[in-house]
Amino acid sequence: MPADPLPGNPLDNETIWGVAGATIAASCPEVDALSTRSLLDLLRAGAAHDPTAIALVSQTSSLRYEDILGLAQRAAFAVAQLVPLGQAVACVLPRTPEAMAGLLGCLLAGRLCLVLDLAQPVDRLAVALADAAPAALMLAEPLPFETTAPVLMLRDAMAGPDRDWHPEHDWDPDAPFAVYFTSGSSGRPKGIVVSARYIFHRALAMAQYYAITERDCVFHAVASTTSNGLACVLGGLFRGARVLLAAVAREGAGALVRLIERETVTCATIPPPVLRLLFQLERARFAFRALRTLRIGSTGLSRADLAAWRPLLPADCEIWHNYASTEAQNVADGIVPADDTGEEPTVAAGLLQPWHDYALLGEDDRPVPFGEPGELVLRSRYVALGEWQDGRLVSSRMPPVPDRPGWRYFRTGDLVRIQPDGMLRVVGRVDRQITINGIRVEPAEIEAILRSDPAVTDAAVVAKPSANGTTLHAFVSSTEVDRTALVAALGRRLAAALPMSHRPANLAVLQSLPLLANGKTDLVELANRTT
Repeated sequence: MPADPLPGNPLDNETIWGVAGATIAASCPEVDALSTRSLLDLLRAGAAHDPTAIALVSQTSSLRYEDILGLAQRAAFAVAQLVPLGQAVACVLPRTPEAMAGLLGCLLAGRLCLVLDLAQPVDRLAVALADAAPAALMLAEPLPFETTAPVLMLRDAMAGPDRDWHPEHDWDPDAPFAVYFTSGSSGRPKGIVVSARYIFHRALAMAQYYAITERDCVFHAVASTTSNGLACVLGGLFRGARVLLAAVAREGAGALVRLIERETVTCATIPPPVLRLLFQLERARFAFRALRTLRIGSTGLSRADLAAWRPLLPADCEIWHNYASTEAQNVADGIVPADDTGEEPTVAAGLLQPWHDYALLGEDDRPVPFGEPGELVLRSRYVALGEWQDGRLVSSRMPPVPDRPGWRYFRTGDLVRIQPDGMLRVVGRVDRQITINGIRVEPAEIEAILRSDPAVTDAAVVAKPSANGTTLHAFVSSTEVDRTALVAALGRRLAAALPMSHRPANLAVLQSLPLLANGKTDLVELANRTT
């Protein structure tokens, strides 16, 4: 029988913390210190390398560092005149240099900034705005639905005179800074509230790890409307680098590859689904010729993908694997060794980072034996502050840690284990585990097997209720012309590796899997296709 649960809040029990035997990465005290500085100070430090250098560039426009500083401060004044201190402003902007300057202005103004993606579905955007209840909106173009909040158009915000911005209150790195809405892969999107310290720490840690300088061109394929996307942009701007703003959904794979080539990208953050699209193009090898750092944020980077991509990259390009979430960034990070081998179909996610305390808990909320999988639980000052609900901050999912000011707990919902070498390996999700006829099934295991086929570029498994209980549906993307033969081959692969209870009832081949703005697979859209 399982042991009795720990009394009270199990997270308050000190005996659960600390993963025995884990190798923790070296601390970066300078990153901790810099993350408390103001946004304006950090932007000015980046611009000091060369104010006339290009800071942000897209397919059709670019802005210099001196332009960014001027436009952001104009926008800050406009926001401050419209939105009272202590209230929120929603930024619904495209991914352009001018829009990024507007977003930076909203953040400079010291108002809580609700960062929303103009490219997301209209219904989802309307729901997020209704739930967030902002005091005003900054828009580049009118929305396709009615809103009650006052609107500040981007062009108007930037039309004022140049002047230096002086905050109306003392800088507080731990105050609510921005709200980022989750991908919605599990249903209605949640607004996650983060502090400036949280965002800046991730940005500065990336700049430190990847040795970004003013000579680099940084590209991230995840939207700037995610916390990770903004951290990628700021990591480049804080170091004086050139930052490329582009997206495969907007430019298309071919145009994006040409843009990467044109800008001579040296440091890139690209999720696996986007990399698979890009590397189908022969031009990709030449476009990435200057790449020295490729960061792949994914809970399951397959060895098959890695083996296919390495020959297409420069010989000295470092591949970094990272594990993070909207609620807790920079949890694990590390370079994937060039000779990485193993029986697992995926590579480990990286070394646990020094700015969190860790616990791996079983279903009884007690620590699991070392090497066994358990739910990853964190406590840190680099955890989100809570959720934005009905126009206010609610910290229920990220409660404060007693006797540790500024620290919070967070249950990630991810099942992980720690390898003997200290690397973290993600094995699945607590909320994605499915019980079929009393047998526990992990969709991530099925997806990894499907991705191991050379003809498959991506895979996803969803579960749907049916008359006979729960049914598994598998989707793969592939460029194979003979889809019938591929389905048959995948069926044989699954039969050889899995018991009958774990095999999907249906398997569909698509040209590509639907993606969310952050580059992750849209599981809700796939589940809807099964009805």
